[in-house]
Order: sequence, then C-alpha cells, then structure tokens
Amino acid sequence: MNFFLALAYVLLWLAPVTGMLILARQIMQFVQLSSYQFGGFLRTVRRRALHSFWPGAAFSLASIILLLIGLLIVQASPALAFVLSLFVFILLQFLAYLLSLVTYREKAVKVPLVMTARIKRLYVTLFLVGVALVCLLYCNRLSFVLSGFIPLLTPLWVLIAMLLVWPLEKGIQMLYRLDARRVLSVYRKSGLEVIGITGSYGKTTVKNLLYAMLSQSQPTLASPASVNTPMGLSRCIREELGPEHRFFIAEMGARHPQDIRVLCRFVRPKYGILTSIGPQHLETMKSIERIASTKTDLIRALPGDGFAVFHNDGKRVSEAWGKAEIGKAIVGNPGDDLWAEDVILTTKGATFTICRNTSERWPVTTRLSGEHNITNILLAAAMALHLGISPDKIAQALTEVAPIASRLQTYIHQKGYTAINNGFNSNPDSSKKALEVLAAHPGRLIVVTPGFIELGRHEASANRRLGNDIAAVAQIAILIGEKHTRPIKEGLLESGMPEDSIHVFPSLALANEYISETFGLGDVILYENDLPDHYA
Repeated sequence: MNFFLALAYVLLWLAPVTGMLILARQIMQFVQLSSYQFGGFLRTVRRRALHSFWPGAAFSLASIILLLIGLLIVQASPALAFVLSLFVFILLQFLAYLLSLVTYREKAVKVPLVMTARIKRLYVTLFLVGVALVCLLYCNRLSFVLSGFIPLLTPLWVLIAMLLVWPLEKGIQMLYRLDARRVLSVYRKSGLEVIGITGSYGKTTVKNLLYAMLSQSQPTLASPASVNTPMGLSRCIREELGPEHRFFIAEMGARHPQDIRVLCRFVRPKYGILTSIGPQHLETMKSIERIASTKTDLIRALPGDGFAVFHNDGKRVSEAWGKAEIGKAIVGNPGDDLWAEDVILTTKGATFTICRNTSERWPVTTRLSGEHNITNILLAAAMALHLGISPDKIAQALTEVAPIASRLQTYIHQKGYTAINNGFNSNPDSSKKALEVLAAHPGRLIVVTPGFIELGRHEASANRRLGNDIAAVAQIAILIGEKHTRPIKEGLLESGMPEDSIHVFPSLALANEYISETFGLGDVILYENDLPDHYA
C-alpha cells in the first residue's frame, strides 16, 4: 500500500470523528451549563434527549452513506483514492458544520459556549476517545464504514471524555487553589479579613450591598457577578486581590452537600452572612434538611472570634442563629439587632428607616425594588456596622447601588411597556417576591416564565403553586416550553385564569415576537426565571 492510499484510508477512518467534534458544540454547551458536573450533564441530556441525539444520528447516516461511496472509490480506483477520499472527508466536515448551525445557534442561546481552556481540553480528550474507537474497529479488522456509527452516541463519548479528563482537571484546580490560598495567607498578615456569604437566594445582592458599604471607608474586593465556586474564587484572588485590600467578600454557592465546607476550608472566612435557606438545587441536595446543613457549614467554619449575621425568617435561618456560639446578629423583625420601619415601596425603589436595638435610627433610600431587598440591605448593614462603617456611610452607599442585572431590573421597552427582568432567580421564594413587585405596578400585568427546575420530586407541585401565585396577580401568563410548564398551566386554570389568557411557546424568542406585537404602553411584563430556557 503506497503512502497516499494509506492516507486515504486514514481520512476515511477519521472523518466521522472530526465531524463529531464540530457537531458536539451543543453537547459541550450542556457540559458547561451543568458546571462540568456529571449528574447535571446527564440530567440535561435526559431532559433534552431528542435534541442531544438526533444530530449525531443524522450525521451517522450521512457518514455511513458517504463512507460506503468512499469504499467503492478506493476499491475501484486506488490511483485516485487520496483525492476522492479527501473530497469525502471535506464533505462530511461541511455536513457536520451545517448540522451544528441547526442545533446550536450562537445568537439564539442565552448563555453561549465559551471556549475556555477547560473546554479545549475536553475537546482534545473527546478526539482521543474517537481515535481509540477507530483503533478498536481497525484492530478487529472491521471496515472503516463502521466508524460512521461513532457520532450516533456523541453524548456518551462526551461523558467518557469528561471521566477521563477529570483527574487532570482536579489536579489543575488544586494547583490554582493552592496558589490562591498562598495569596490569601500573605495578605492576611497585612490585615486582610475574609467575609463569606451564602444562602439559597439573595447572596449576590447582599454581597454587592456590603461591598458598597465597606468601600466607603476601606479598600474592598468582592468576587465578581455571581462567581461562587472554588475555581471562580481562585481566579478572583490570584488576579485581583492586592496588598491594599482590607476586606475580601466571597460569595459561596452550593449545589452539592460538601460545597460550602470545601469553600470554607479554602478561603477560611472570619465573618459570615446567611441570607436564606430554601429549596434551591433540591434535585442535587435531595432534602431541605441537607440544604440547611450545607448552608450552615459556613457558620460552623467561622473561628471563635468571628461574627455572623442571620435573616430572621422564623424558620431554618432563625434556628441557625439560635445555635450559633459566636458573635452574631439577626435582622428583620422589630426588636432584632436591625429592622426597618416607615417603609415606602415604589416601582423605582424604596425609602425606610433602619432601626437598631441601640435606639439608633436613620433614614435611607434605595433604587432596589421589593420588600425582600430591604432584608438584603439589613443583612449587609449589620455586618458593615460590626466592621466599623458608620450609619451615614451606609446610607450614602445605598444611594449608589444600582439594581443588579436580571434581578428585578426594571426598564421601559421601546414598545412602551415596562419590563421587569428577574430572569436570574429560579426558586419559589424569589418568585413570590417578584410577583409582589409586579403587583405594585398599575396597568395590565403579564408574567413570562419557563418555571422551576432542579427541585426534584417537588418540581411539579412547585410549578403548580407558581401557577396559583401568578393567577392571583397577573391577567396574562406566557409560558415557555409546553411539556415543562404543564403544571404551571394547571395551577393557572384551577385558580381561575381564563385559558385564552394563557399562551405557551416553545422558546423565549418566539414568545418575545408575540410580546413585541401584542403589548405596549400601560402593560407591565415580569420575566420570571430563565434557567430552564438555557437548554431550549
């Protein structure tokens, strides 16, 4: 066999594998959206089974047909084998590219795939898995036509690639974490103190509020946006923390029972804020008791001279306050360490008086909407007061804090209607608070939602209650995803919303087209939760 004929065979063997890499863009996005967690990825593939498998099946069919043609070409005309095989190879890659355009449209997805170093390593591993499958077929003296079946199981090969690259990723994470820990250790010697914030919801808002308050007097660094994982915090510490910083505020997220414990061992906070305990990530946590235990790991990790702030929710957070054996404060109700009086809520924010159990009172104004944000302010203010920030500085900071993107962010659309974007939040408690904000607006009220996910066996009942709550406030409901929102529709109907006021669309893009054509001046639209639609 001459060199060019051998190269022709190599091209035909590998054509389905390289095409699979092009086609895997959607599956790789699923991996990234699930935070590279095996369980989350499998749930996504199961939830989107048809979308996950049909592109590979279509590409496998095309590959088998073209490889059969390639086999005939190689046997009939060895002299032209290389040129014709190259043509088949290029044609298959082009077909894979066309299919990828259909399955993954960059402009249509809310959270596009980011080609990070980790995704690139996963792509390399996926290619090696494909090559290993080709070698297995070749060593068993099977025809290269059978390699056309490889893309059929693309999600499986991606899962195997995730498993294979996992030790390398853990090693890289460990190195980054060790370096970040070294940086923290160096700056602690010059007076740096770490504040951890966790909770089922509200932690990003509280973090931003506390950052604004502390920054009035002391150089402060807070983890950016909603970054709350070990790798995200490691990057922030290594790239942004400096000797000038007096405080570092670390947001701490948890999807699994050990997550907060791992973060606390990493950043070793001296101060902590527990915002809430609710059914967020119930699918991975399995029970509300386990969620409560995970969140309170932050309080248990604080040193004896530490200090913690709690929201007086009358439930699990209040119980955690009662059990804490360090310096602590609780906020929310009259007689607590901090509470609010003279509250005036408007569609553009709120004014109220912060009351302290030392008989201090001071009026404040904020651009953050909703009664729940008053609780968030009290949590941040209690910690700021403990750390030496004056009431005047706290009041000044509140006038400067702008609404956070996708968290009850209100704006006027060019069509004239008022839009309230609460797309980031995806739990029953935050949705109730968002509906309270919507109810405060005059005009025709509309809710756009795909419902909740990751609530395990409680998901259907939670979505049904969401339908009940929406019907009590809004005149029109727009649901995203027919199958997933069925319990919401049932809740809407049983609460008396007319069926012709309920509109179901397969995607947010189509819903927005309808909204643009239908609504205008005097209408108020709440976009509530968008996480399920990431996968649609």
